[in-house]
Amino acid sequence: MRNVDQQAELVLVMCPLWGVSQPPIGISYLSGFLRKHGVSVRCFDFSAALYKVFPEKKCWDLNFPEYFMTPELFNLHIVPVLKPVLGDWAQQILSVRPSVVGFSLFMSNMPASLLLAQELKKLAPRVPIVAGGCEVTRIKRIYVDGVIRRAHLDTGVIESGAFDLFVDGEGEQALLEIVSFIRKNEDYRTIKGGVYRENGSLVANQPRELIRDLDIVPPPDFHDFNLDDYTKRSLPVISSRGCVNRCTFCADSPLWKVYRYQSAERVFEEFSFLSGEYGITDFEIVDSTFNGNIERLDKLCALIIESRLKIRWSAKATLRKEMDYALLSRMQKSGCTDLSYGVESGSYRVLQDMRKNTSLMETKRILRDTWKAKIRVNSFFLIGYPTETEDDFQLTLDFVKENARYIHRFDQITGCHLEEDSYLSLNSDKYSIEIKDDGWWSPQSTPAIRKERLNRFRELARKLHAHYRCEVQL
Repeated sequence: MRNVDQQAELVLVMCPLWGVSQPPIGISYLSGFLRKHGVSVRCFDFSAALYKVFPEKKCWDLNFPEYFMTPELFNLHIVPVLKPVLGDWAQQILSVRPSVVGFSLFMSNMPASLLLAQELKKLAPRVPIVAGGCEVTRIKRIYVDGVIRRAHLDTGVIESGAFDLFVDGEGEQALLEIVSFIRKNEDYRTIKGGVYRENGSLVANQPRELIRDLDIVPPPDFHDFNLDDYTKRSLPVISSRGCVNRCTFCADSPLWKVYRYQSAERVFEEFSFLSGEYGITDFEIVDSTFNGNIERLDKLCALIIESRLKIRWSAKATLRKEMDYALLSRMQKSGCTDLSYGVESGSYRVLQDMRKNTSLMETKRILRDTWKAKIRVNSFFLIGYPTETEDDFQLTLDFVKENARYIHRFDQITGCHLEEDSYLSLNSDKYSIEIKDDGWWSPQSTPAIRKERLNRFRELARKLHAHYRCEVQL
């Protein structure tokens, strides 16, 4: 870790709820980029800090985020432990005399972020506070574009006035410009992608262009974190942004617009640098789709094998025909230990409704070849899609029984959500979806049906393999 007393122009903050398995990846990449461009930066992971003193560790289970996202549960379970430490966190931030403080906003950490931002405003009202992250895009669409989201979590971040500027889009260049403007005592709110409050309403600047060449983004900087605080002895890596798929239930493609990726050479350099810098050789590639470009994947494997770089890595991959045994064997030889596939359903009809670009026969073949190549398979399933009937769900259970020997674990068995900005959420009327007090209903799927099916899925998984880590989320 760096000297904790160092001064910093920019402080980047991650508030709870963020997981404690690995350091926060987003602000780590931002830190690496800004430091490369001459900005002094300090990062604080207050999610990990609160976890240490929090009496009920279940609240940190990312499968049950309602403790941090539901106002009643947040006020009852989180606030009594959070409030006593907010002053100390604010003092830690201000002790490095920052010119600007940046928050990453997610649905799970917005309530805690707001409380800390308000504490900072009380102590240092002249220090600008900016916020980025996927929630900013949703805030802009609601308050500027007038697009109402039924499921949006309203935490009062706009009305509070605690945040001076929201950054819609990628943060690297935006933060660099903000720091530059502040250095020159110019109005930093005029940056592209900026969204700010003026005369009681939100003003949105011209959108910011996406970074075309991701090879210019340097490796993440983890030096501000004590890596021993995290439960995994591995580091997260991002090698691409966006997704090649257009699944109806996911908002990743609508938010990122296009799929972009670093070159194989650049990813290899990052692996080499990080393993040497931190002495860690296990990496979790957290891309939405690591195999979006097969040629890049194959070339990366060749670079690792030829260099004899000793690393282990895991990733999420889409089910596509190019994932044959020969490629999977090269991936395993390069250090791949685990692949996570979004199987989602055992019903061909439901998969078509989801716009999943795969066939069940192809899926079975890929699972078998991955297992044969000695790579562990983690499979994702989505339960209770609006058009999923009982017969469709039974096909999913049958699929699991038939392919159980090839599946090592289930880490994400999820009841279907209306994820904001997804096709499903934006076109809910097409599915005859109604929003009620206990959740969303369709003619084929209700909260009670989803809960019952999730429990049946979990029981089957545990029956088939005692070692299965079958986490479910309603």
